[in-house]
Amino acid sequence: MIYRQEVCRSCQRFEQHGQFSSGRQSFALIGAKPHYAPDRPFKIEHICLDLKVDPENRWLSGWAIQKVRVIAPHQKQLRLDQVGLNIEEVQLDQKNTTFKVNDLQLIIHFNESPAVGMVFEVAVRYSVQSPVRGIYFTGPDSHYPSKPHQVWTQGQDEDSRYWFPTLDYPNQKATSEVIATVPSGFTALSNGKLLSEQNQGEWVRFHFSLSAPHVTYLITLVVAELSYWEDVGPHGLPVQYFVAPGREDDGRRAFGHTPRMIEVFESKTGVAYPFEKYSQVAVQDFIFGGMENTSSTTQTDQTLHDQRAHLDFSSDPLVAHELAHQWFGNLVTCRDWSHGWLNEGFATFMERVWVENHQGLGGGQDEARYYSYQDLKEHLAEDQEKYRRPIVCNTYIEPIDLFDAHLYQKGGLVIHLMRSLLGDELFWKSISLYLNRHRGGSVETIDLIRAIEDVTGRNMRRFFDEWVFSGGYPEFEVSYQWHDDRKLAEWVIEQKQTEGASSLTQNGVTTPLFHLPVVLEMTLSNGSVVSHQVDLGELRERCFLSLPSQPLMVRFDPGFNIPKTLKFPRSKELLFYQLKNDPDCMGRIEAAQELGKVVDAEITQAIAWSAQNDPFWGVQLECAKILSEIKTESACQGLLQALSVKHPKARRAVVQALGSFKNRQVSEALLKVAQSDESYFVEAEAILAWVCSQCRADTFIEVDQTHSMMKFLQEKLGQRSYREVIRSAVLRALGEIPALGEGRSPHVLACLIEWTKRGHPMDARLAAVRTLGKVLKSSVPAVKDRILGTFSLLVEEDFFRLRMQLVSSLEDSSVSDAIPLMEKIRQKDSDGRVRRAAQVARERLMQGSHVPEGVTHLKLAYEKLEEEHKKFRSWVELHLSGERPAER
Repeated sequence: MIYRQEVCRSCQRFEQHGQFSSGRQSFALIGAKPHYAPDRPFKIEHICLDLKVDPENRWLSGWAIQKVRVIAPHQKQLRLDQVGLNIEEVQLDQKNTTFKVNDLQLIIHFNESPAVGMVFEVAVRYSVQSPVRGIYFTGPDSHYPSKPHQVWTQGQDEDSRYWFPTLDYPNQKATSEVIATVPSGFTALSNGKLLSEQNQGEWVRFHFSLSAPHVTYLITLVVAELSYWEDVGPHGLPVQYFVAPGREDDGRRAFGHTPRMIEVFESKTGVAYPFEKYSQVAVQDFIFGGMENTSSTTQTDQTLHDQRAHLDFSSDPLVAHELAHQWFGNLVTCRDWSHGWLNEGFATFMERVWVENHQGLGGGQDEARYYSYQDLKEHLAEDQEKYRRPIVCNTYIEPIDLFDAHLYQKGGLVIHLMRSLLGDELFWKSISLYLNRHRGGSVETIDLIRAIEDVTGRNMRRFFDEWVFSGGYPEFEVSYQWHDDRKLAEWVIEQKQTEGASSLTQNGVTTPLFHLPVVLEMTLSNGSVVSHQVDLGELRERCFLSLPSQPLMVRFDPGFNIPKTLKFPRSKELLFYQLKNDPDCMGRIEAAQELGKVVDAEITQAIAWSAQNDPFWGVQLECAKILSEIKTESACQGLLQALSVKHPKARRAVVQALGSFKNRQVSEALLKVAQSDESYFVEAEAILAWVCSQCRADTFIEVDQTHSMMKFLQEKLGQRSYREVIRSAVLRALGEIPALGEGRSPHVLACLIEWTKRGHPMDARLAAVRTLGKVLKSSVPAVKDRILGTFSLLVEEDFFRLRMQLVSSLEDSSVSDAIPLMEKIRQKDSDGRVRRAAQVARERLMQGSHVPEGVTHLKLAYEKLEEEHKKFRSWVELHLSGERPAER
């Protein structure tokens, strides 16, 4: 599940820039509690689903037949997870038996307790129509009449119970069969090998079988009209692709590197791809970026893209992430959700592994290091603006709460750090042992620790205690001084994250003093490089290093291996040399950022030169950002010259930076790019930047005075593009018009409201909602009421991404009038990510409102009691009905 360009499980991609007034908050919200894997009195050994699916009428019916082994003695009933299923008949070993159904479970009674080790068959005949989760039916309606009928499942984290009854938790693994009878013309896709495809008049029967045991959340079914082709992977492995008819070229562009990725991952892990086939299918309206169903990944069709988008967009991160899960998550699976980083952290790390190996020895390391830098920024934003938690954490409301930048990005960064400490050979040997030792099984973090220790002989407990079971990261402050008389380099290294103690605890999370080696690197005038390793373990470390001459460049943690923050001031001479000569792109970025803190003409000129000429686009991009912050005329001229850079990602950053300058030369240059650029993304960014350069915050612009600007934007609003990036830029640009919130541009406001409505492309609707949230922040009452009225109509939207953007926009508005709407979303939404986001946003809005602090705390305390009371009532009602409450 990718997190950078698409959402896997996490909701962080939806831009929630607001920060609680009291700073970093607790990860655990009201209602959170410790969770543990349930007992396993039974083990499901095989699951066979024999189903008939009607995409048009949005229902499925059939049998769920499961072979169950008895683990614990004296069992009087079998409880299968189910939500909202119409249970029609239950059989034990082909004989009808009695059963009961409550909101969460199907309870099957035994006439006598089965013996330990006994295997029996339980068959459940059931049906379900338009469930709220688990299986999704999409298709045409009056607003989107051309949308095709599709059906797809999404089981993670615990949603398979919404479409078949089973023991739905990752500590259960079983082999599976899916037999799907679907209308003629539709294709069914599921896990494992296609055993047969039989025409039955108006229906077609597909029979899939997977011989390897896997968890229930990974069982998949997709039913759609699909185009299909196949590659041959390593060892003759069938590598299959399914997309909507007409999207074949886009599919090849998105998925074409899959066979090579399999080769790379096999080579690195030492474990051959473990299943009968690997297929990828792109479906509409998918609620994540991708889902790594065993041998059969489902992905959003938004990853399919045309040649123009391919200039600066790649599906490789998504494809690599989901493919990596076939080893990390499917072959070996976390035993419970608190150890989910063993799935998601490894898949995120393997994205970097692909980047390293796909790019080769030339640009691969720069690309990979910059890739990890983006991961670090995502994690730091979450840690500093939202909450800090350990990677392994079992206190939550729903498992989906855990799928965040701690699980993904920090997990991947910690694994890379571990590789840098162990060295490639020992690291990959450890990973190979871990995968082979637990093949087909379930794991906790201790299993990874033991595999590494068995291979390397190193005690890894402190490392995992600090990096995985605690929160935070090193916050380094480093100083360097050269003593010419003694030819000594003096280094002082301090860790500031613990505020002068050996550890710091806030909101129940411990941030430790980190014990790890760090490399100090010094480049001398003769070109030689001297490296020295310091084993950190104190709040303050000081060392003197004897050198033959004064260094031209000094680096702390070259290679960018440690997830950290770093304050490391150096002389201009050292930083200038590093900016132009460091072979590591992260070293050049570090030098530019440090230089940008002290602005003068010489520094500006050096950064502008790098923005135009650095060989790596990531350095150009970061230098453009720095120039936008310098805001001098020479910085502006440097950016104008940098508009000629070739890489579209760097050019996009230059265009964005120019939007902060307001003069005729900039406006003309931006308009030229906004009218046409080879890249969708650069053109879109130029539209927004051009409007920003036209509009001054202190000047109201009448619509009739800006007729040419509005005409241009109207023309662009009619332009289609990949994921509607151009229309979205126009809609965001409309929000930059001064005094819009005062109701002085009614036609613009009406346009934005119109684009929130059904019938418009979803990505454009998201942009309109985002812009209205920004306008809401500074609106007069009449405009505020109109926007809130528009937003209230979107609460019932059936598309997850729009509801998530709605919550984000309301939070960013800081408008207390949005609190009732947030509460409605929190109570009614079917998606745990939306509910959590709404709860966090509502608490922030309450804290930022004029309600006295004591009243706010009382209200939150009352809600906590109310939540506990509801659970207690449910528990009592279950007891009074004669049923034992579920243990979860």
